[in-house]
Formats: sequence, structure tokens, C-alpha cells
Amino acid sequence: MWQLPAVAAPRHISTAPIPAWARQLPQRLQTDIDPNEVNDGYHYLQRSLQWEVAREESFFHNTYKITTEEGVQNSSELQLSFDPNHEKLYLHKVVVWRKGKPINKLNLNKVKVIQREQGLEQRIFDESLTALLVLDDIRVGDVVEYAWTIKGRNPVFRGKFFNSFNLQFYDPMDELLVHIVMPEQRKLHYKLYKTTHKPVIATANGSTSYTWHLKNLPATPVDSEVPDWYDPYPGAYVSEYNSWKEVVDWALPMYGLNETPSKALQAVIDSIRTTHRKKEERVVAALRVVQDEVRYLGMEAGIGGYKPRSPSAVFAQRFGDCKDKSLLLSTMLKHLGVEAYPALVNSGYRGQIKESQPSPYAFNHCIVQVDLEGIRLWYDPTISKQRGTSHSTFVPDYQQALVLSASSKGLTEVVPPVANNGGVKVLETFLFDNVGGAVTLQVKTEYTGWEADRQRSRFATTSLKEIQKSYLNFYANNYPDIEEARPVEFIDYEHGNKFTTLEEYTIENLWEELEGAEGQLRSTFFPQELRNHISQPRTSKRTMPMGLAYPAHVEQEIQLFLPESWPVQPAVKEVKDEAFVYKSKVSYAESGNVLTLNYTYTTLQDHVLPEHMSAFVKNQKIMLDDMGYSLNYNTNPASGGGFRFSWIMLVVALLALGAGLYGGYRVYYHYDPNPAPGFILSNGEPIGGWLIVPLIGLFATPLAGTVAVLRNGYFNQAVWENLVMPSSANFAPELAGLMALELILNIGFVVFSLVLLRLYLKRRSSVPSLMVAFYVGNFLFMIGEYVALESMALPFETEKTSPTDAIRAFFMAAIWVPYFNLSHRVKDTFVQMLHPPVYEEEEQPVFEGISEEETEKGAG
Repeated sequence: MWQLPAVAAPRHISTAPIPAWARQLPQRLQTDIDPNEVNDGYHYLQRSLQWEVAREESFFHNTYKITTEEGVQNSSELQLSFDPNHEKLYLHKVVVWRKGKPINKLNLNKVKVIQREQGLEQRIFDESLTALLVLDDIRVGDVVEYAWTIKGRNPVFRGKFFNSFNLQFYDPMDELLVHIVMPEQRKLHYKLYKTTHKPVIATANGSTSYTWHLKNLPATPVDSEVPDWYDPYPGAYVSEYNSWKEVVDWALPMYGLNETPSKALQAVIDSIRTTHRKKEERVVAALRVVQDEVRYLGMEAGIGGYKPRSPSAVFAQRFGDCKDKSLLLSTMLKHLGVEAYPALVNSGYRGQIKESQPSPYAFNHCIVQVDLEGIRLWYDPTISKQRGTSHSTFVPDYQQALVLSASSKGLTEVVPPVANNGGVKVLETFLFDNVGGAVTLQVKTEYTGWEADRQRSRFATTSLKEIQKSYLNFYANNYPDIEEARPVEFIDYEHGNKFTTLEEYTIENLWEELEGAEGQLRSTFFPQELRNHISQPRTSKRTMPMGLAYPAHVEQEIQLFLPESWPVQPAVKEVKDEAFVYKSKVSYAESGNVLTLNYTYTTLQDHVLPEHMSAFVKNQKIMLDDMGYSLNYNTNPASGGGFRFSWIMLVVALLALGAGLYGGYRVYYHYDPNPAPGFILSNGEPIGGWLIVPLIGLFATPLAGTVAVLRNGYFNQAVWENLVMPSSANFAPELAGLMALELILNIGFVVFSLVLLRLYLKRRSSVPSLMVAFYVGNFLFMIGEYVALESMALPFETEKTSPTDAIRAFFMAAIWVPYFNLSHRVKDTFVQMLHPPVYEEEEQPVFEGISEEETEKGAG
């Protein structure tokens, strides 16, 4: 708060007695308010708000009691704001009452003045000051009383009086006095809001007073999430203006459109006129200049808060606030032959300004109304990066405006163009190679209308690197193992006001194994972008309306290109509420195995009334429960009914094991070929070089094969019953036959790999031909299983050998089969025989074309 230098109290602040015209309340130091009903550790006993209109004086007198240590922390500084351009601050009293005794705390030397500029983040500078008095030695139970007067009023109002005030507050209060003194000949109009307390009106000595004097004010419970336009506190509007026409007459002299443009501004106007022949195009061109070439910055000190500056000066400085930019645009359009006028609106209360008493305080923003060939259009020149045509440019939902033209007599409805409502359309495409493997996610998001304007502005003010990080983490919340596959791209269709982003990611672990369900995989898909536009109420039992984001239209489609056929039940869901409409659709295309999930959500209004909350909460729950879709995949699809040991399959396995052991025995002891022709029978080369790689594979193969035999449900009786019993939903005898064959081959392969591993380590001469059989057999096994499963019309999903696995086996064979047939290292290494032949010394074979000396060295 106090980053700017604090200075001693200037000439704008002094002490003075309480003005004689002010009405005084009896001293109140006791309260009947229960401390348990109080927030922030303190509450007001008395508040007095008084105005003497003719003297331009505003008098305030407050008394509050501190009830907790938190109250000491929260309320031991007095902060009084005023505008030094036309106001002076007079301090009357600052007293701390402790145990019924007063302690004077008014010391002008301790008052510091700070320039806080509360609108700094919104680029608004009003030069208002805050007098700060830090109270020392404040304790629980103290009663703080202070009074002050602000003298002066903004001359831009030309002496007219208007204001508004609450007659009930968040916390309870013992006593409230609102007192207004007017010259008798001047009429004050008032309008009550959520209250029936009318003022007491009295006339004496040439003045008329309006007085509200209330006691024992209850607290005002405020629900969370109320709309911006909803004011929960009872109060009153007072104003000397009796009609909106009178407010127009006040503003018109400040918003004159008769200024002659400067040379620089006229040059821009002439350029637009020359470049664009149609009025629609001229409107858009002028709007782009004011929106994008004149930055938003408000110097709103004194009358600058209400009177716009010269359009030529604004263009020369290239900055201005809403009224500056609106007058600039209106002036440019007038010189381009287009009828246009500034229009006052309220960006928060919007259409609710109809319920207030006419006054300049009813408005906080300025836009432009344009009459284009009999069509009334609205533009907000403070919104940058807007695109589209003259008839589709977005304008916020201001609802009511006061057009500053001589013919304007009242508020005018702000009707947005047909294409005003922005939308978001998301297409997420998941590309599967196989079940359980990595998945590619492609995302295309189209923003239209105001959503396109917002994204265009974001990309213009945020680095692409930061946006990519944000996008990646958006999906990482659901998919922790997601990685960016390519940078984010964007395409801006300015004429149609459509902004498109493109993303691509890789997800390694999309599938998750269900806990306690062995072999069961699941992947879940959820319309997260659509979900982010839905607000769930924190307070469902309400007495006040709940605000909704409006307008909002989101469509999210999720396409899953599945690796195989999938059983999908098409479904359509629709939820209609007074405040929103939701639709979902599940469809499946068998031709490409494409599962499509489509969701749409549209808000119909910006609030939900308390009496409709019950239905709203129920409908919203139905909608949220419907969102999302899960794919379940059983890697052992026929399992079910618990585990029951299959003795039949044990017999089959033992027979297969016996056959394998016999075959292994025959291979080990009876397959003993001679080494490669021309190589001597000697110790040969040790295992090394590239031969280490197949050796590692031989160590892993028996382990992997054993795990596959034990984990694939071969010994579960329930598996076989589900497959071979005609009454079973999973009846698939062809798969049962394939599984039995697979079990036999797996066992045989385990035995074969163990025998081969032993021979490999012994460097037996039989290894090269056996390794060729090993790789070729592995490839044929993969191809055979893939073809068999693809040819079966199974009533359920099952894990299948993917084409990738078969291709991998083919390349393994393509690499190692030639290697074991042609490599000299192989021929030098695998030379040992179980029963080598015995040669006479002179009969020992030698290599052809090699000298005896090289033979003795074992060359080969």
C-alpha cells in the first residue's frame, strides 16, 4: 500500500471544529451487538454521513469498538481519501475511549499523506490522496471515535448534487444517521433499493433536510458468487437529476464533435477515406486505429475523470482512457461520413442502472454507438486486438447505455450483433499404435468472437515459450507422462475473427493397470477444456442470485483412433436447464475403429435465481456425472470367476516340458556338427564383440518365457471354461486352441533357450545353426500369433501381437541370421564339439591358401 513516499500533512489538511450545521448524535460507548456476529474483530457503534449541499461540505462521524486481537491488527489505522484538485480535509476529532475515559489521538504532525493510485494496475491515475494516521497503544475493548469533513466538490458537476449510500451493512450496527441539507428551492430526488425506510423531510430557515436515522441495524448475509451487477446491501440513491435527459444535457458540452482535427489526425482520416470506399470498411479501419494505435491510459485527476480531452491531443499523445478514445473514434467517424456518438455505460452494474436515480455516478465506462445504414452498432474502443467485420465485432454485455446525442432522452438497450457470442471448439485426436503403448495426442482449438479476441491478445502479450509451458501443464494434470511432440502453432483468420491453435504431444503411460485386477487396463478421457467453463456453486442454499459466465459456448470433441475393433454402445445425453444446455454424444465408426465423444455446453443467461438453485444443482450434477469416458482392456480377457487350478493344463504343460527336455537332450548330445569347413579344431576365439548381444538375449529369454507361462492364465480353470463352454459370454474355442498351442510352444521355447544358452557358453559347433533356428522360430511365432488372432471374431477385446512386434522380430532375424552364417568371428568361436574326431598329426586339416606358420598361430 505505501510504496510511494509519505510526506507530512500538506496545506490540504488541517484541524477544525465540527461544523455547526452538522447534526450530532448522543455519545454511544455501549453496544448490544453479540461479538460472535462480528467479522474482522471490530464493529461500528455509530456511523454518520452528512452533506451540506450549498456549502459543498461532507461530514463523517464514526465510532467503532475493537473486540479481538485481530481487530487491533485490522483497525488501528485511519485512512481518509480526498482529491487535492478540488477538496480539502478537516480533522475534527480522534479519540480512543478506554474504560469510559477519552484519550486524544489527534495530532496533525503524525498524519502522513500518501498517493496510493488504486487504479494503477488498470492504468488509471486520479491523483487522489490518502491521509494516514497510525494509532498507537490500541487495545482490545477500546472504542475509537473520529470525525472529519471534506470541503469542495468536483467543478465538472457544476454544483449539482447526487450520491448513493447503504442503509444496512455486512456486520450489524447500533446506529446510522444519513443527513442531507439542501437549499429550499432545490429539489432532491431519491430512490430506495431493497428497503422501505423513507427519509424524514423537513424545511426550516431556507433549507430542506432529508434524514434517515436507523437503530439496531441487522447484518446482511451475503452469498458468494453473486453477479457483478447485484448489490446485496439495502440503500438509497439521491440526485438533483430527475431524468436521464438532464444527465445527457450535462455531458453534451464536454463531448462535442465539432472540433477540427489536427493535421496528423486529418491525414489518418483522409487515408482511411481513400483506402476504403464502403462505410463498413471505414468504421472497421477507424476502430482499429483507436484500439491498437492509441494505448489505454487514464489521467483522471479532477475534471479529467469526467471530461474527455481533445481528440487531436489524444491522437498526438497516442494514449487515452475510455472517454478519450470514444470521443476520438466518434470524431473520426463523423469526418468519414458515419453517424457516431459516445455512450456512457456501467461495466459492472450493466442493465441495473435502470433501477438507480439518474446521475453521472451511474456510469463508469464509455463506448461508441454507430448508425450504419439504419443499423445500430456498438463498439468498445478500449478493447485491443479485436478483429472481424463491422457487423460482427464483439461488444461486452453492457445492456444499457446513455447515448450522448442531442436527441437522446433516456437509456438505450445495447443489442450485440448476431455474431457477438464467442465460442471455443476443441478437437482432441488420440492416435493408438497398440493397447498399452505410447499414444499421440493432437489438439486443434478454434476460438471465435470475443474468445478469439482474448486469445489474440494473449499471444500478443505472452511469449510462445510461456504459452507452450502452460498448454503442456494443462494436459499434464491428467497425463503426467505427457511430452511435447512439436511446438505450439497458431493461425489467425482476422476477417472471420477466428483464432486457431495446434498442439501435438506424446503420452507414454496413457493406460493404467487397475488395482486389484490383474491384467485389467484402463484409459480415461475427459473434456477438461469444457469443464473449465463450468462453475460449481460453493453456496447452494442461497438468498441471492449466483453469477454465471455469459456468454459461453464450448464444444469439445475427442476422437480415438483405436488399434483394433472395439465394442461401443452409442449414446446421446441432453440436459436442459433454465441457465444452460448440455449435450453429449458417443458414436463409433467400424471402418476406421474411430470412437468419437462429443460434448457441448452453452450458458443461456448470466445468473441463477435462488428459487431455481435446487433444479440447477441437480441438472449440473447430471451433466458432470455424464462427462468422461473410459476404455477397459483385459490383457487376459477370459479370466473371471476367481482362480481355480487347472489340472488338465498342468498335465499338458508337463507333457510339453517332457517333450522339450527330450528334444533338448537330443540336441545337446546328438547334434554335434563339425565346425565350419576349413577351420581347425582347436580352442578357438573366446566369446566377445557382437556375440555378447545375442548372449544377453539368451539370458533374458528363459526368464521372460517363464513369466509368460505363469501369468497368462494358462493354469486357471475358469479361463478355459469361459472359452470352451457355449453358454459363456466369452465363448471362443478357437482362442482356447490357440492358447493351448501357445503354452506348449512357450514351454518348448523356454527349454530350447536354456539348452541353447548352455551350448553358447560351451562354444559348441552346433550354436550357429541353432541360433538361426532361434531367430527364425521367434519371427514365425510372432507372425503366426498375429495372423491367428486377427482372423478370429472374438466377442471381447484381447491383447494382440502388434505389427510392430512382428516387424521387430523380422529385423532381428534379418540381422542375426546372416551374421551367424557368415561371420568369421562366429566360425572362430563356435568350434568345440562334444565328440571331436581324432586325427593323426599329419592328417590335421589346415586352411586352404594359408601357410603352416599362420596355421600354427590359429589364423582363420
